[in-house]
Amino acid sequence: MNVINIKSGSTDPIARILSNLSFAPFSYGGYNFYCVESALQGIKFADKKDRQLVFSMNGLNALKAGRKITRQVKDGEMRYVYWGNKKFLYNSKDHRLLIAAFIAEKVRQNPEVQNALMSTKGTFIYHDAGKEHPKTSLPEKLFIEILLSQRKILLKLANLK
Repeated sequence: MNVINIKSGSTDPIARILSNLSFAPFSYGGYNFYCVESALQGIKFADKKDRQLVFSMNGLNALKAGRKITRQVKDGEMRYVYWGNKKFLYNSKDHRLLIAAFIAEKVRQNPEVQNALMSTKGTFIYHDAGKEHPKTSLPEKLFIEILLSQRKILLKLANLK
């Protein structure tokens, strides 16, 4: 069985482009992003200017900016993410659905990402980039489930005549 670890530092170009840090521009909700990471980290910032700054960053810089907030999340503390004029409880269903939408838009708007994802048919994909922070907004299992659901849709659409 083929196996692929989806991460930005991989030597495999398919693993790299499927990473949330990869340069794969997309638009969503009136915003333009260079990568999924800038979207999912940017929404952690309450201040609109800070949020917009992170939205415009590359993946690695966005990850570093957002880690500061992730590390501050305490058990039992109410934290939020911000999208437009709304705020959602950190790690709530609405928060995670927003992240899934970012990934779906990356896939929808980038044919090279679609091709890479479809090429993983029959391949076991996972995401191991080191120890996962317990308060991460996108745990490995959810990330892979989102990618697999996008792959399933793409493969079904490829078979339509």
